[in-house]
Amino acid sequence: MLKNRWSKFAVLYVGAVAVSLSQLKVVPVMKQLAVETGMPISDISWLMSIFTISGIFLAVPGATLLTKFGAKQLAVLLMCCLALGNVMGALTSNFTLLLISRAVEGIAFSMIIMVGIVLINYWFPEEKAGTPIGTFGIFSAVGSLIGMNVTLPIVEQLGLKSVWWILAVIALVAAVLFQVLLDGPPKESLSERKAKNVSLLEALRNGRTWLLALAQGCMAFVLFTFITIYPQLFTDFYGLSTESANFYASLFGLFGIPFGVVAGYLVDRTGKPELLTFVAYILLTLSCVAATYLSSALYVVQLFVLSGSVGLVSCIIMIMASRFVKRKELIGYSVSFINMIYYIGIVAGAPFVLKIIEKSGWQMGMNMLSIVAGIGTVSIFVLLLMKQPARVGQQVMKGEE
Repeated sequence: MLKNRWSKFAVLYVGAVAVSLSQLKVVPVMKQLAVETGMPISDISWLMSIFTISGIFLAVPGATLLTKFGAKQLAVLLMCCLALGNVMGALTSNFTLLLISRAVEGIAFSMIIMVGIVLINYWFPEEKAGTPIGTFGIFSAVGSLIGMNVTLPIVEQLGLKSVWWILAVIALVAAVLFQVLLDGPPKESLSERKAKNVSLLEALRNGRTWLLALAQGCMAFVLFTFITIYPQLFTDFYGLSTESANFYASLFGLFGIPFGVVAGYLVDRTGKPELLTFVAYILLTLSCVAATYLSSALYVVQLFVLSGSVGLVSCIIMIMASRFVKRKELIGYSVSFINMIYYIGIVAGAPFVLKIIEKSGWQMGMNMLSIVAGIGTVSIFVLLLMKQPARVGQQVMKGEE
């Protein structure tokens, strides 16, 4: 078992990035999947959204599973589900069976954020947890950067389903590493859970949890819609080649990477997460408005601003979620509820916006994204006006420096 807390974090991060790669692997090959399955692109987008269907139903129960099995064992189980889903997907070209396999993969995505935050709060003291939580929050951006650049070349060399097999192997390796190298909070007995009297209802009595959930859901709606449609935006609307479109789409992940680390640092230094999130959300909204008014010189600017603002918003919300609870036992329930709304945003975003684009054009699709981003901005503004809450007390941690 590893002793250094940053080494543990690195192992956890490998597993989280594998989850992101599994989620995003269909984006660069949507046209190939459409040909293989005989389905239109708008239906293929459900292979992205169905990945998170599991999250909607399992996010909140996941907090109970967390206390029952413990964070470490739950993390191992998530990696096993990821491997199983990829094997199922590799063995079929039937669209319905592919949807089912994606739902199995999605079990990992449904709880990896919650498990990761609980483990990080176990390994790191509160005053040092901002940076690792912020860094953990960008695992999707890291996965996007890698996936957009390597998925298509791998498929062209080894075949469409080769990516599924590769990710199945990575997930199994991650499961073994989690079991051997990580530690975590011990699982609790039924009597211990009853004695602490921890419940979802108590977590939901905190109004900040609802505002953070709404903001995170709006962010997810925008983020994963852009992840899905960016290649098409650049090819269909701006007339770029597929290679150029995938390159620009990969920059979205690249630009988001440093902002997760910056988010944690800024929160730890300023102590003003609400203000930081509000400013970032304004930039996010403006980026949505500008998406169909770009010249070639502004492609990168829009990608940079949107990616950076999304990175700040998503990471700081997760930091606030773990700090705004009244006692540390509620972290799992608060984060799981926020994640449930986050997953709803993911599921709803791409199919809904793609249907709007098909029927009414790109401008109407971007207008919808701008409205959703505006709603998220308002929710953070309300949070900003609320009285500052008492923070969770510092925990006794077992990890070493």
